Amino acid sequence: MAHSHEHDHGNVIKEYMKVFWTLCGLTVLTVVAAKVHFPLTWGTPGDILHVTIGIIIAVIKVIAVMYVFMHLKFDNPLIRAFVYVPTFLFLVLTFALNFLETWHYTYPTLP
Repeated sequence: MAHSHEHDHGNVIKEYMKVFWTLCGLTVLTVVAAKVHFPLTWGTPGDILHVTIGIIIAVIKVIAVMYVFMHLKFDNPLIRAFVYVPTFLFLVLTFALNFLETWHYTYPTLP
């Protein structure tokens, strides 16, 4: 007896349109966030905040695309873990390296 591997994906066009409008809204939010001016007295922390906000919005966009267009929504939770865990570790590593580099330039060590 053959097993059917087909899943009921429901109305995929509706899902794709939700992701499309979510991506459009988040893109507008990214542009608005980039236009926000932090006080010059904030200096580097203001720049870090701009980058952090942009990265957070980008991560939300990536997760939305992965979840729907890569069909992770319908996959086994173990397979999702194989995608989400490395993605999470990559983001942690990226933020950690960005923080360390910024710290080095902001608070130089004395000789």
